[in-house]
Amino acid sequence: MQTTLSSKGQLVLPSAARRRLGLRQGERLSIEFREDGVFLRPVAHTHRHKPARHPVSGLPVMVAEERPAKKVTAAEIARLNDDLL
Repeated sequence: MQTTLSSKGQLVLPSAARRRLGLRQGERLSIEFREDGVFLRPVAHTHRHKPARHPVSGLPVMVAEERPAKKVTAAEIARLNDDLL
């Protein structure tokens, strides 16, 4: 799997890789520089929020939406890195 860097320095992560990792638009990724290249990892605390009312006070609050956790194994990440590099 390959991708191209745009003239603005933007990198497009191919849809197959996004689907495999369960990534959605707006999610944050951390970047690690390693001796053999660059490693991208989803930021663990990415939450989507929705407005709700506090059950006791009735005041408006923001509640994190539940998102099914998709575990990504080290082998899957290594395979994706091999495909991308």
